Amino acid sequence: MISTHALPAKETVDEPTAATRHLCAGVYVDERFRDLVIDEVCTAPYRRVAPSYGFDIIPVMRHAWRAAALSTVLRVALVGAVAVPALAGALPCAVLVGCGLALLWLLRVTRMLREADRKRQPKGTSKRREWELVIFGSDLLRLVFPRWKAERPPVFRRIRVVAISVTTIGVAVAVSHPGQALVALAVATGVAVLCLGVGATRQLMLNRIHRARNLRPARLSGRQKAADLQQRHACAVYRRPHHSEDDDDDDEEGLSFFTVFGDRSPFVGAGELVYQWNPPMNVQLLRPSDDDSAQLRDLEHQEPPFQTHELVDHLREAMRLLDTDSQDVRLPIQVRDRLYVAETDVAADPSLALPLDDTELRAVINTPGTRRHHFLEVTVPMAGSEFVATVLLRVSVQGRTLSIFMAACVLAHTPRSFQRTEEFGQQGALAVVLSAFCELGAIPQEIQKSWRVVRHLCALGKAAVLPRDLTSEPRRNILTGSRVSIREKASQAWSKVQLEKSDILGQMKTIELRLLRAASDFLSTKDVDISEFTNRALKIINSGIFNFGDNNSFNNNAVGDGAHVGAAGNQTAASGSSSEGGKQ
Repeated sequence: MISTHALPAKETVDEPTAATRHLCAGVYVDERFRDLVIDEVCTAPYRRVAPSYGFDIIPVMRHAWRAAALSTVLRVALVGAVAVPALAGALPCAVLVGCGLALLWLLRVTRMLREADRKRQPKGTSKRREWELVIFGSDLLRLVFPRWKAERPPVFRRIRVVAISVTTIGVAVAVSHPGQALVALAVATGVAVLCLGVGATRQLMLNRIHRARNLRPARLSGRQKAADLQQRHACAVYRRPHHSEDDDDDDEEGLSFFTVFGDRSPFVGAGELVYQWNPPMNVQLLRPSDDDSAQLRDLEHQEPPFQTHELVDHLREAMRLLDTDSQDVRLPIQVRDRLYVAETDVAADPSLALPLDDTELRAVINTPGTRRHHFLEVTVPMAGSEFVATVLLRVSVQGRTLSIFMAACVLAHTPRSFQRTEEFGQQGALAVVLSAFCELGAIPQEIQKSWRVVRHLCALGKAAVLPRDLTSEPRRNILTGSRVSIREKASQAWSKVQLEKSDILGQMKTIELRLLRAASDFLSTKDVDISEFTNRALKIINSGIFNFGDNNSFNNNAVGDGAHVGAAGNQTAASGSSSEGGKQ
């Protein structure tokens, strides 16, 4: 049954999953990820939120705003430390504070240039150890008072000239206006104290994320309510790739033989597509017979012996039994119906994205060729939903033939920086103190990013002005398909997953075996010959190349009796039978 109130995961009523905690922590440690959440979710009401697999997007949205507020407060203080005294008539104080911030910014530029210069140097080159990159105070002293005999590129000499000039101006102003120098010192002290407070607050928020039993706010805002409804909605609106006439390259043509969907998976939010049946398995609906000479018109059912939704219901119940086993052998699966609709179809008929009742859902399942594509979705979370495997099964009956298609997607673990609060020594009072002083040492970096205050203010303006949801009604020249899934963006690539890969593939194979066996049992009870189905299923089960992998390529292959492959003279004989697994 499709219901907009159905919960996709237990995290919305119980404790949040590990994936939810890590994504909430990610907005504090990764500014690019935070901007992604704000730009593509919090302030994008004209696009639907992608389905959430194994996490809850509401706490992530909430902490993204908080993380942005912490950074904005510090950067506004840095800008205000110069602007406020200047507007108040204390120009010497503004000049002194500006000179100090300029020296810190030059320090940041020098470090970046030296780091880039070090990366360009070949390995094994003898280098004098530069202690100024280790000690903050000596770095500033060497920037102002360099060793003139040291040979440096011209850019470093220019930076030194600018640093000496700024220092000279600051010293001259401080000597001529000693009272303003004390005021400037007080302003700098206030900024330093604020920086310590921001760093400590950020670590306190990370500690709370790690320990809190509930991360969802007690009261949702209008935008959060819309995002919560869309992330739990059974209908996913996907983007179609650009038309071939609009693309300059024809890279997809070379992939069309081994992949069904091209370079973009329509299963938005489910992760990287790692498994699929290509082509789908088609089985004629024939009656069982021991007579080998029986003709097709005598064996086939003129009317289908069952409706498609009956098979889907049987498979759904067969899969749910796996979650009822004892705790030691239980496979914690979640089974639900999922509908995929192209955003161009929704633009023509907005009713396609509306929720369906049981009768309407069965009509969609029983009618092939509709613009709603139904899949039976089986999701398996692992390690607190840090790994989520999703198997999607599509069944249709048309032309007196049963067609079954299966695909699987994987969401891998989040970056280590998102999970660092769980490591030893990364939480508690000591971690708060260290985070405060680390934030103080990052002042040069914050000076360089001060312009991002405008970006945050613009995001606040968009959140205040734009409506909470612009996807419920059609609008001219606006497509509402999900553009970005923040969980997919934070997921590790499937090709880099290591030991967990065997467990995930084993779970996919378990689901596949059960689905095929349940389908076989159902067909046998409907007076359908399952010999052809069994043979095809056996080939799929025993296949290791066509189903699993990342990119199947076959070079120098020959098929048939007496077939051979011609190889170049400089190639070995073994190269003709090699095949490389890759992305499917």
